[in-house]
Amino acid sequence: MKVITAFLSVFVLCSAEDDDKLTVASNDLGMRMLPLLPSSPGENIFFSPYSLSIAMGMAYAGAGGETRQELHENLGYSRAGLPEAEVLDAYARQTQRHLSDPSNTTVDVANTAAIHLGLPLLDEYETILRNSFNADLQKVDFVENGQGAVDVINSWVKDKTHNKIESLFSEPLDPLTRFVLLNAMYFKGTWKTEFQKRRTEQRSFFNGGVTQAQVDTMIGKIRIRHNSFNDVGVDVAELPYRGGDYSMVILLPQEKTGVEALKTNLTAGLFKTLLDRLVQRQVTVFLPKFKFESKYSLKEILQNMGIRRIFGGGADLSGISGDTSLEVYDVVQKAVVEVNEEGTEAAVVSAVIGGLRSGSFDGFEFRVDHPFLFFIRDTRTNAILFVGQVNHL
Repeated sequence: MKVITAFLSVFVLCSAEDDDKLTVASNDLGMRMLPLLPSSPGENIFFSPYSLSIAMGMAYAGAGGETRQELHENLGYSRAGLPEAEVLDAYARQTQRHLSDPSNTTVDVANTAAIHLGLPLLDEYETILRNSFNADLQKVDFVENGQGAVDVINSWVKDKTHNKIESLFSEPLDPLTRFVLLNAMYFKGTWKTEFQKRRTEQRSFFNGGVTQAQVDTMIGKIRIRHNSFNDVGVDVAELPYRGGDYSMVILLPQEKTGVEALKTNLTAGLFKTLLDRLVQRQVTVFLPKFKFESKYSLKEILQNMGIRRIFGGGADLSGISGDTSLEVYDVVQKAVVEVNEEGTEAAVVSAVIGGLRSGSFDGFEFRVDHPFLFFIRDTRTNAILFVGQVNHL
């Protein structure tokens, strides 16, 4: 009996102290994962730590014993000072606030659980899915109609991501699959000050920090938060989306080949310090347009981060259905992003898969012409929704 927990990225807004701790945990998870993701001069990175946090939170809800303790430690809850007994309540408050969020930026979030017809969910777990994650339930047959089950999941994914991610699975899942937990996030933000298309022109971008290429580059003189940090070796700019509730933060290494070192040294604490030291000023921004997608198998990375028991060797997921023989066998995330003159559009889907043990410009400039990191965040809660690294255009 295989278990698949899939989720599309979600980010939620927090209000209470424990909700803030949940954001701290999610941000910390993302910063610890960033340097572990596969990277090369010809490959870009894009993922959602918040989506992963939500997805793993749904798995956490069904975990017990040492499995739950290990997740509590390594998902960042304990680091953030969030007690085990308050984790699910924090997710519930976060979810409710997001559902009532009046932001000008389009952020659509949805959760569902595709459950095998023969799997009896515990009432308590079903209640948690509904109350803490606002997840509805769909009955599917992974054994006799595997393609039909995948079609249901992929259709839901496509709908909830506004067609940005057309499918999560390309073929029927293992007949031992018993459930797939899905969490979806679609983000579309318009720049507070849009770049004028007539000013976009071909400019140099150094792929891998070395090889020069000509790419479409947006140019605009805009008022943003910005600063240079010679002690860290990075220039930082924060480009707000309309309404001010969300922004893109760009970390540009001062050395053309410095992105890997920056990524390795970056922590959630350093990121916050950089943001706190930004100054509001008029800046001429040179930002390349880009569009790409990524897909990761995260099992090995999560194991390297200390999350091991849930993948086998005594996994306890008995809180899902009472079955003590379930374990997660992979965690997968797929994400897409597009940045242009109008703004940013992004979507992400994550899956946790388990089963039975078996020119001349005056003033300040921010010239993005070599590999950089970028973060899409909620400016009200500091929650990091998406993280990206552009190495090659």
